[in-house]
Amino acid sequence: MRCDAAGAYQAMAQAFGRAFGKPLCITDSYRTFAAQVRLYGEKPALAAVPGTSNHGWGMAVDLCGGVQSFAAPEYRWMAANAGAFGWSNPAWARPGRGREEPWHWEYTG
Repeated sequence: MRCDAAGAYQAMAQAFGRAFGKPLCITDSYRTFAAQVRLYGEKPALAAVPGTSNHGWGMAVDLCGGVQSFAAPEYRWMAANAGAFGWSNPAWARPGRGREEPWHWEYTG
């Protein structure tokens, strides 16, 4: 993860921990170009075209700890608070956009 994204993530994770009494966890973060090529080959409907993924730029994470469900209070907390830390669940990943990924968050600064 990029240094500025990592610092903002750490602050957000601490606030999340205070709110829920459990850690905000990461299932996926930085991906090498080779890893993105492999993932795109395996799951082209879910993975970004190699070279275009924010995971490859160190600016995206896939989260767990409850955040992976739109209905969960953890996701609602993230939706309400992540922006204050420079993080966003991008519009394409939100409900009704055809490619729902509540677990995918990007650092926007």
